[in-house]
Amino acid sequence: MVIRSRLSLAPALAILYACGKVGPPPVIDPALSARVPPATVALAGINLDQLRASPVYTKSPPAMQAFLTPFAGAHEVLLASTGTQLLAIARGAVADATVAAPGIALYGDPALIAAGTAQHPPAAILALADSVAAGHSIWIALRGGVTLPLEGNAANLNNLLRATESMTIAIRPDDPAGIEITAQCPTPDSAQHFEQSVRALASLTAATTRDPQIAVALQATTLTRADRVVRIALRAPLSAFHGMLGR
Repeated sequence: MVIRSRLSLAPALAILYACGKVGPPPVIDPALSARVPPATVALAGINLDQLRASPVYTKSPPAMQAFLTPFAGAHEVLLASTGTQLLAIARGAVADATVAAPGIALYGDPALIAAGTAQHPPAAILALADSVAAGHSIWIALRGGVTLPLEGNAANLNNLLRATESMTIAIRPDDPAGIEITAQCPTPDSAQHFEQSVRALASLTAATTRDPQIAVALQATTLTRADRVVRIALRAPLSAFHGMLGR
């Protein structure tokens, strides 16, 4: 009887052990993340199928439409930046792109295409990207202390990045649209200074803008701080976001 019990228990233990070895599926498509160059300091992800079905796509400005035109035949894309160079890693067909594997296209700076196709360890930015990619059709992961080639009002992001260790941005492509920003600062004091800087920038912009939608959206911005982390939540009509970014 004891022997029978042990024998019947053995398959059950084997099943439990096997189940314990199975983890959750990767947040980011491994076929795409494997091509992210190690030198990447900013990584964005866009689920193109979901974006095309959203208000953001149908109401987007011409510049955004032009940027997405080469990816008309793609389903998903990662945008990797070293700060000065840009690489698009897409699942699907992209005209004039380098085919790195079946269904995987690389488009952008030749040096980054070479880096993406070469054997390399996982890019460090991916750990940060995993924290924001789940459940979001548009997301951005940024290392702190970097300067990105941004123009107009968007260039203000560089001033904020210099005060952080990292930052993630999740975008909900509805109308009104939503943006959730999480900034990790070096110390609690620097987090307090970061929060104060964001509040001052939001207040100044709200007071000086000629667009009432922008003023209302900025006045409704919520900021919370816990230890070294600052979270910012903003929800506004798409037209207001176009104005904030300088169209």
